[in-house]
Amino acid sequence: MGTLSKLLLDMLEHESSQARFVLAAARDTDLTFSPKDEMRPLIDLINHLAQIPLIDYKFFNMDFDNFEQTKELEKDLHRNSIDEILAIYDHGIEYIKEHFSTLSDEQVLENNKKPFYESGPEKNWAHYLPTITTHLAMHKMQLWMYLKLAGAPVSMWTYYGVPQSE
Repeated sequence: MGTLSKLLLDMLEHESSQARFVLAAARDTDLTFSPKDEMRPLIDLINHLAQIPLIDYKFFNMDFDNFEQTKELEKDLHRNSIDEILAIYDHGIEYIKEHFSTLSDEQVLENNKKPFYESGPEKNWAHYLPTITTHLAMHKMQLWMYLKLAGAPVSMWTYYGVPQSE
């Protein structure tokens, strides 16, 4: 593994461990909760966040030819319990780590990635792995806010993945 691969993976692992902590904090929360009628329920947000590692990786690795394939995988990965959802999440993170652990810095910087929905020049993993990381961060905050609004006992310590003694 190259230095750049390790740096990018370290960033992903840091954010992903925090996101996992927030996902686990949803265990005792009403999964049908929605802040407003026109917003998706908590269970859908949790599933979306848990699916980001695998779905985004497959987007950027050009494993999908169209959005229908993406929707099919999302449907196949949808779960209704937090433990099953965490297993999906963990699998996606491990999938990315396995792939990146084999890449040299040159391979990470090679412009050979262009998902079907993008226009413009090809990009590289040095562009797309941070995109996955920030996607996780965005939905980690969204989930944290949902949990806060649902009355779950979350704090900024939860957001940053720091366990608190009772």
